[in-house]
Amino acid sequence: MQTFREDSGPPQFGHSLAMLADLRFVAFTAMFLVMGSSLGCAGRERARTPADTGPPITVAVEPFAATAVEGGLVLPARIKAAEEATLTARTAGRLTALTAREGARVRRGDAVARFDAPEMRESLTAARSEREAATLAAAIAARQYARVESLFVARVVSPSDREVAESADRNAAARLAGARARTEQLEAAVTLRAPFDGMVVRRHVDAGADVAFGSPVLDLRSSGALEVVVSVPESAVPSLRRGEIEVEATTGEWRTARVQLLDGMIDFVSRTRTARLALGDPSGFEAGGYTRVRIAGRGASTDSDRKGIASSSIVRRGALTGVYVAEAGRARLRWIRLGVALGERVEVLGGLEVGDLVIVAPESLHDGGAVSVGS
Repeated sequence: MQTFREDSGPPQFGHSLAMLADLRFVAFTAMFLVMGSSLGCAGRERARTPADTGPPITVAVEPFAATAVEGGLVLPARIKAAEEATLTARTAGRLTALTAREGARVRRGDAVARFDAPEMRESLTAARSEREAATLAAAIAARQYARVESLFVARVVSPSDREVAESADRNAAARLAGARARTEQLEAAVTLRAPFDGMVVRRHVDAGADVAFGSPVLDLRSSGALEVVVSVPESAVPSLRRGEIEVEATTGEWRTARVQLLDGMIDFVSRTRTARLALGDPSGFEAGGYTRVRIAGRGASTDSDRKGIASSSIVRRGALTGVYVAEAGRARLRWIRLGVALGERVEVLGGLEVGDLVIVAPESLHDGGAVSVGS
């Protein structure tokens, strides 16, 4: 008779589980070794990219510091005529004549453009006829109402007859007012007149063109006084009142000016306020020209809190704005927040620290590329 040991089964089963666990451990170890070698190879591949292994690019840098302008804060500005207007078409139709050429001087009320095509003349004739008929009807209704009113006072007509006569008089007056407005509208649309004394500086269309309603026809500029329009940074606005203001003439000399008008609020986007300056000596200035304004005074000339960079240093990536900074032999891209333009420089509100080496011409650079600072 065959006998079995009571403990023979369990030790064999435990031995099988131990072997299975060892096999799983070996498989996981091999997998991790393969992944580690792959990542190491990829890292070495990236480390050997041509951009990082090539020779460093020599760049010019500028330490980031306060933007100070000798003699005061200098801002770009433009010369503007006291009155400027763009005359637009008040009707849709064919432009038949432009009576003033570019550069021609006109007086207030002079006809500068006409839309007297046959269809416009017919419309104007019909409107004038309607005005005459409405004028006659209004006169008759007024006389009739006056007669009925006198009879009503004498108790000859009833109140209802008086109300009918009054209503007819009011309707005739309203018809006349509408006819007059329609006629005046067509007359103004047919002939465009200069609203002030000035000069024709631009013609947007030529005679014979079909013009849509509201389309620009020509630009007028007054020939009288000139003014300088400049956007002043928020921090320099107090200097307008206590500092000396000068405007650069075409000859290079600086002439005195005074604040004529200061806009009522500060633009919350650009943090500037528009100032209009009156020139002490306007000779040599021309409307539409470019100039510079210098604001002297303590608040403008020693504004150590205003830090700026050269405009050529700015890098734009869609809606983001940044600069490259030279750091430990590498070009590092820094995203920054800009403020107002200060001539050829731009105010920096955040993203840089004083002393950062800003690369001036970063066209051929990329983030992390090797650079060497030129002398």
